[in-house]
Amino acid sequence: MELTVGEAAMFLVLLFAPSLKSLLKSIAFRNRAAGKAEVIRARAGASDGRRASRKRDQ
Repeated sequence: MELTVGEAAMFLVLLFAPSLKSLLKSIAFRNRAAGKAEVIRARAGASDGRRASRKRDQ
């Protein structure tokens, strides 16, 4: 049984597809969490005004 380059590539893609999908989901989750944290920090900084700047200076 001969295996061509295209067939071998397709086999590898199918073999690693579940783990790649999991990796992409993990990366997307981290990006969303980082974005939400940035929004929360921005809102807290905007509402505290002077207090937030004093905290950063110390």
